[in-house]
Amino acid sequence: MATMDEMEEELKCPVCGSFYREPIILPCSHNICLACARNILVQTPDAESPQSSRASGSGVSDYDYLDLDKMSLYSEADSGYGSYGGFVSAPTTPCQKSPNGVRVFPPSVPQPPPQHHLLQHPGSLPPIPRNSCITCPQCHRSLILDERGLRGFAKNRVLEGVVDRYQQSKAAALKCQLCEKSPKEATVMCEQCDVFYCDSCRLRCHPPRGPLAKHRLVPPAQGRISRRASPRKISTCTEHELENLSMYCVQCKMPVCYQCLEEGKHGTHEVKALGAMWKLHKVVRDQISHCTVKLRQTTGLMEYCLEVIKENDPSGFLQISDALIRRVHMTESQWGKGTLTPRMTSDFDLTLDSGPLLQTIHQLDFVQMKVAWFTFDPVSAHPDIIFSNNNLTVTCSSYDDRVVLGSAAFSRGVHYWEMTVDRYDNHPDPTFGVARGDVLKDVMLGKDDKAWAMYVDNNRSWFMHNNSHTNRTDGGISKGATIGVLLDFTRGLLIFLINDEQQGPVAFEGLEGNYYPAISLNRNVQVTLHTGLPIPDFYTPGEADPNGSVC
Repeated sequence: MATMDEMEEELKCPVCGSFYREPIILPCSHNICLACARNILVQTPDAESPQSSRASGSGVSDYDYLDLDKMSLYSEADSGYGSYGGFVSAPTTPCQKSPNGVRVFPPSVPQPPPQHHLLQHPGSLPPIPRNSCITCPQCHRSLILDERGLRGFAKNRVLEGVVDRYQQSKAAALKCQLCEKSPKEATVMCEQCDVFYCDSCRLRCHPPRGPLAKHRLVPPAQGRISRRASPRKISTCTEHELENLSMYCVQCKMPVCYQCLEEGKHGTHEVKALGAMWKLHKVVRDQISHCTVKLRQTTGLMEYCLEVIKENDPSGFLQISDALIRRVHMTESQWGKGTLTPRMTSDFDLTLDSGPLLQTIHQLDFVQMKVAWFTFDPVSAHPDIIFSNNNLTVTCSSYDDRVVLGSAAFSRGVHYWEMTVDRYDNHPDPTFGVARGDVLKDVMLGKDDKAWAMYVDNNRSWFMHNNSHTNRTDGGISKGATIGVLLDFTRGLLIFLINDEQQGPVAFEGLEGNYYPAISLNRNVQVTLHTGLPIPDFYTPGEADPNGSVC
């Protein structure tokens, strides 16, 4: 996650270098202060101005960008002067630099003096000259403004609010409210108690147990903001200034008002409730956490690569270089797979009829025999998993738990497979079981609701599903141990064995659908898969007895 100082740069205008004041959103999605936008407007000659290239604040598609090959504000030689190359009569305009180093241009044509016989509302901005052009100081895309001028651009109230909260948080340090003498600087604030605590007072007065364990502790700056929180500002439509924005046009990807739907171009477009779309785009919060973990992993990989490059032994370097290059390429490609694309949540009432699809899926003949052959699947596995022995043996390059699935999915019949422990160092907790295809790959198997598993150390085992631990059982594993997994769809049971003996009671019941064999392990463990095995002799068709063992 970016530090506070790094975030500060996101909150500064590229023109003035100061925190945004009344920021507006340009069609290219960049922001600029309203006053700065006026300062960099350029007036183009009437005779040469393309009349069709008028800006409109109703959507990105309405903007006609000027052809930068014909109409460039920057000289090819970067001499510090810019001109409109397509306009022979246009004077050159001196180039200035903002505090951020971004090149900006003041108006090339002086603004007409105010006409004193016209009354002007106090505090209102003077009119924008005709044929005014604005160029984004970041991406250098240019456009001609329409008759509304800068009023045609939407105000970025979210950015304005973030700047305000950030400046408030930097204003002064918050003090603990429970220190008896010389209050220390607060480190957390409890939202339920509405109290700021230092570390010592939090441990003494707000221990993380009992009812207090459910309280939400937040950073002091966030707590102060929540105290001062006021009702959200209601934004108005740029097309219809008296109407509030209440809907979201899916096709144009922008908020619209009721009048836009009645008489505007959005009348035939798909629209959704503004609040629902707001919630949808906030699921990004979960993905930010995912990206934070990924960033930490990538940073670690980079540091490791730098150390490897220092290696002076040619044979030792070449022994690992190919695998390291593959890991770097894989990491690079994963960053480009839409990590922050909002995911759909259960807040939306979808009317998809999945009945026929589910019926077709259940009729698919995945693997229904009692004896099945499969390997570990390198395609769906976490990139830290290391394969050998024709994908029958796996270990891991990370100290964190990583998941690998089998290459076959089971939906019917009775199936049994085993894994032998080839290496077991420092008492890790490998996990064995079954999982859906979309199980999380970067946490221990069973942490989410897509896996049913048993994790085991050198002394005992537990069953785990959806991060819930049950049925602690004595008896662990060591090097050479054999773990068996028995999956019976005829009764919906999952049973585990260690060294040919059932480990604990029936682990899970009521299993239906498609499941992949799955394990999670770290670099301290190596296992080999054995498939095509007959069902163990102790297991015969029958009912589970009240104690949970199989009859």
